[in-house]
Amino acid sequence: MRTLLLLFLFYPATFAFLKFVQIWFRHGERTPGHYIYFPGDDKNNTEWQQIAWPGELTKRGIYEEFQLGKRLREIYGDHFGDTYRPNDFHVYTGVDNRTSASAQAMFAGFLPPNKYQTWNPEILWQPVAQQTDASIDWVSLGAIDNCPVYGVNQQKSSEYAGVMEKMEEIDPELLQLVRDHAFEPITEAVTYNHIIDSLKVRHILDDKRLPYPVWAKGYENRIMNMSFLVHDAIVKIQNSTIGDYHNELIMSYFETHLQKNTSKGVFVSGHDTNLVTIWESLRLDGHPEDIPNYGAHIAIEMHDDFGELSLKFYLSMGFNQTRVELSPHFCTKRQDGRCRWEEFKTLTANSRKPKSDWVFECQGYEKATEPVSTLTGSMIVLLSILLLSTIILGFTTFSYKRQLNNLRDPERTRLL
Repeated sequence: MRTLLLLFLFYPATFAFLKFVQIWFRHGERTPGHYIYFPGDDKNNTEWQQIAWPGELTKRGIYEEFQLGKRLREIYGDHFGDTYRPNDFHVYTGVDNRTSASAQAMFAGFLPPNKYQTWNPEILWQPVAQQTDASIDWVSLGAIDNCPVYGVNQQKSSEYAGVMEKMEEIDPELLQLVRDHAFEPITEAVTYNHIIDSLKVRHILDDKRLPYPVWAKGYENRIMNMSFLVHDAIVKIQNSTIGDYHNELIMSYFETHLQKNTSKGVFVSGHDTNLVTIWESLRLDGHPEDIPNYGAHIAIEMHDDFGELSLKFYLSMGFNQTRVELSPHFCTKRQDGRCRWEEFKTLTANSRKPKSDWVFECQGYEKATEPVSTLTGSMIVLLSILLLSTIILGFTTFSYKRQLNNLRDPERTRLL
């Protein structure tokens, strides 16, 4: 008994167990989302479509996600088990095809059918239900592309204009090189990123069917770095909106689990910028200043230590890269590296944006499936009261008029 007490005092982590985990992961390798012709490109070339359609997963990208799934199974296999039960976890993907396709490929590696769920012995795969959430794509420059209201407002802001000024200060030579070889003016971050992204992806693909331009050779590292710098700068100016919305998602996933206590985890198939947004919004220390590679993931674990809940954060910068532990900057450092759940709730309490508010800010309308805001609810109650009062007044008026008509009867005239 004394030995157990000593172990509890000096090694409290030994008695904690994993209660819930949410895993945010990036899609696999893709083709450029925006196909841009550069000087020297053959405009009649369609061979690049054999790699994949614009913005879609390549065969190598599918394999990367499959390998990510196998790796996550090594880490969380005991927690989730080897039997697929839809209530054990939820899977959310963006509207972008590469996010939903990545989720399917990842689960092929993460949860192949056991002998009781095998439906075809030649195919060790089973379908896993997933839900589409368009807001997963509304991040960084994706928010400008997909949010008609928020995007326009941000493009008009001085902070957004400052991003391009900053990029020109950091690497004016690269910007001038791109301007000299692009067939369109480059005056804002969205356009610049489209071209940088196209160059970056061509370099990563290393495929003759979509060749990397000769004029850009020697600039590969600077192009990769610029891709991160543009997104990082945009994410920072979006921290009070999109950052707070990501905080809301993370916290609501945990809170829903604690209320119902029926699931073991959540998987979110998104983009590199979702991961950057999370480490910026939660102020996570320990991440590299670089863009997460294909198949990167952030895992946020909730542990239960005799009733005391705590969180641990892990980051892998690629599908086959080593995981490192991150820590929230403002959270009290514990011996086991965890952040107490109650403290974390307090730290994020004022940095959460409800989904209905973010949808309204992005699209200009409230999502019908979301709870109505306090103002909307108050207006509905007020209108209901006014309508009821009008009906009562109408019946009262009709009743008095009827009594007056009765009194006008010749036999009752004397009563008037």
